[in-house]
Amino acid sequence: MWIIAIPIIAILLFMVYTYVLLPSMKKKEEAKNQSFMADFSKEIAGREDEVRQQFCKENPYIKPIEDDVKEPIVALISCMEKRETKDFIRQQAVAMAGKAVKGLVGVGFKEVDNTEYYYLALTDKNLHYLHYSDSGKCKEHLVFDGSQMQDMESGEVTAGETVKNSAVMGDSKRFSFVYDDTQYKFFFYDHIWGHPLGKSKGNRDKEFAEINYLFAEPFKKYTNTVRK
Repeated sequence: MWIIAIPIIAILLFMVYTYVLLPSMKKKEEAKNQSFMADFSKEIAGREDEVRQQFCKENPYIKPIEDDVKEPIVALISCMEKRETKDFIRQQAVAMAGKAVKGLVGVGFKEVDNTEYYYLALTDKNLHYLHYSDSGKCKEHLVFDGSQMQDMESGEVTAGETVKNSAVMGDSKRFSFVYDDTQYKFFFYDHIWGHPLGKSKGNRDKEFAEINYLFAEPFKKYTNTVRK
């Protein structure tokens, strides 16, 4: 009896958490975030550029990124790892192998898909892609001259991109362009995860709401201007 009941109870609890509790928590978190951003927008009205550059120089979550970009950041957002289809296939093979080994011996390989920190940083002239390790080391930094970016396009993630690029429909959006005869396709989120070495000085929720208002919102507005 209990052998049958326990899995059923576990499934029911999982469904309650996934479809009832989790959406409710996300809704409350988003409402709190929007409230913080609304208050902050009133507080700095007319001084957005000044406050943004102050954050670039002083905020522990933004300053390390600004130091690597080496030019004033006007917009910043977290994104998925840049990779080609062949990279995704390799990573999926590693993940599948790890799951198989784990099933046999209880130990799996580390899944390398989107486990670190990735950003798209926009400046007046360029777009930067930065990849950081958990220890805060910048492992990859690409710079795209904005005047040379062609066929820019932004939009919702397609079903095909969930297969080819492991993008997540509903959780990320696409930003693509052609540069030096090569097409680049990035998938960005609607918020920022700060630099891994950043330390909060007080109310972390309020601080991240302010960071997202100053940096993530402008990035989303920018991509909306090139959306097709």
